[in-house]
Amino acid sequence: MLRRNYTAVFMCAVIVIAVCVITSCNRDNPAYNRENLKATWIVDTYDGNLLDERDYTVMTFTSSGTVRYEGVLTLDSANYQWGENTLRYTIYCCDFSINGLFSGLYGYLDQVSTRQEYSFIVSQDSLMTLGVESYSINGTEVTPEYTQMTMRKIPLDYAVADTLYGVWQFNTKNGGEFMNYRVQFQPENVLSMSVRSGENSWDPVGNGEDYYRLYEDYLVMTLYDNWEFGTTGKWDVKCFLIDSISAVSGRMTLSSGPDEYVLSYISSN
Repeated sequence: MLRRNYTAVFMCAVIVIAVCVITSCNRDNPAYNRENLKATWIVDTYDGNLLDERDYTVMTFTSSGTVRYEGVLTLDSANYQWGENTLRYTIYCCDFSINGLFSGLYGYLDQVSTRQEYSFIVSQDSLMTLGVESYSINGTEVTPEYTQMTMRKIPLDYAVADTLYGVWQFNTKNGGEFMNYRVQFQPENVLSMSVRSGENSWDPVGNGEDYYRLYEDYLVMTLYDNWEFGTTGKWDVKCFLIDSISAVSGRMTLSSGPDEYVLSYISSN
């Protein structure tokens, strides 16, 4: 008798759990494909509004349960660089959680702890929208600047940085002549810029320790002492979207906010 009662109680518990799962993960809010998540995603939209390129973040989810946040990090009140923080994530059915420690992100200079709870609003192969359920910083509940964030997946076979390697000269900015700058993309994410000092002479800009990152069509540059693209005497980040690039024509078109730049390929070094 006791065993039959135990079995009945157990079966009731299983049914309750199943009902809860079906209720929380239905056709409109399905269980998420964990394998699809394990990739690099660009967060470019809050609440349906496309962000400024500088406000994008890049999130890489691994099979070991970590997520690498990459974005503009605040070094102090006027210095910024592109950098990363690594947190942890978990998925249960249609619930998604991120937690850990980060610094520099979103203007937080000191290391802070965060716990973020999301639900899946859209879960397509290459597009994902998360809805905020709760968000805390150092154990205190806060209200983020968005209720939903949308990200697009970078294909595993996207063009790597060597499509950029070499020297490119700026030709135009918003259709007007803009020919006094050159940029050289090198391996190991090293970047150098130069400014025209004569008809056929160029001088380096800054201290020569600039660097870049490329995420498919999203290009970010961390620049020092660059009066045209950064802040004089300080570190800053300039972000672009690559609208088009052609090895055949040797032409690249970049956009950054309202500005559009056209560059031409000069040489391999």
